[in-house]
Amino acid sequence: MDAEPVVRRRRAEGASGEAGATSQKRRPATSTGRKKPPSASRKSKASGSKKPQKKARKKTEKKAQPAAAAPTPVSGVRSYLIRPSTDGPKIRLGVLWFLAAVAALVLGRWAVLALWGSAAVLASWQITRAWSETPRAQELPGWIPAGSALASGACVAAAGVGTSLGGAALIVAPLVLVAAAMLTGRKPAAAGAAVIGAVLASLPAMSVVLIAREEQWAALFLVVAVSFYDAGYFIGAAESSSRLEGPVTGAIGLLAVTFTASAFEAQPFDRATAWVAGAVMLLACPLGQMLTSAELPHPSTDVPAMRRLDSYLVAAPLMLGAVWALS
Repeated sequence: MDAEPVVRRRRAEGASGEAGATSQKRRPATSTGRKKPPSASRKSKASGSKKPQKKARKKTEKKAQPAAAAPTPVSGVRSYLIRPSTDGPKIRLGVLWFLAAVAALVLGRWAVLALWGSAAVLASWQITRAWSETPRAQELPGWIPAGSALASGACVAAAGVGTSLGGAALIVAPLVLVAAAMLTGRKPAAAGAAVIGAVLASLPAMSVVLIAREEQWAALFLVVAVSFYDAGYFIGAAESSSRLEGPVTGAIGLLAVTFTASAFEAQPFDRATAWVAGAVMLLACPLGQMLTSAELPHPSTDVPAMRRLDSYLVAAPLMLGAVWALS
């Protein structure tokens, strides 16, 4: 038997077997009943459709976050306890004001009248000027700031002459401002800003002048105690996030002065009444600051002259009443 045809037949069978195997490998999986796995393109499409959904969820979650995460504005009574500005030579001006106030008490009542009268005139002008610059006050007469300053200076000058004359001036001056507004064809409310400026600035200055006329030691007690309160308030409230830290640090300085006044028994106080006066001033100083803020167009309105007098707004009249009662 010839071996060459047999070899050829076996080679042909091997080639046909290899071709069948390769054809089976190339057949899709569906032909064998198996499910075709998802391709990479489908996976990328699915992942791409999920990414916008995740971004949308993140946006809705951010929107759904509570508003408390943002800093909440201070409202209520605490908003009237302002945070003092540190721009400019605030400390030097405070020290100069303190030295001038003490020096005026040493020099006599006319020096006290000149210093506190000037401060009242400037403070009333600043208050009325701030009100006249608000959008609601565009129709106010142009003489309102000058008229308020003149009325405030007249009240302080009258207090320097006598107690009765000062009281009469404090009543007559607002009426004159209202009458002047009506004579110019405006309603009495047009003089409201001028009346606020005149009374708010003249009342503490008049009280200090009257105390200096009655008892120089009581006036010194008042000026030093309130000055130490203002200094402590500035140190505590200037860079603090809490509106209560200023009054607390101010109270420390005021109580230190009260302790000294009670030890020396500054006339007309003895140990007990000096502490009573100190406790009254401790409550009156922040109250005067808040009342001043409430009478301004905005609590943070820039009125530097009035901020020298705001702590005296309630404390000085109460001290005057205590001096009258004890004398």
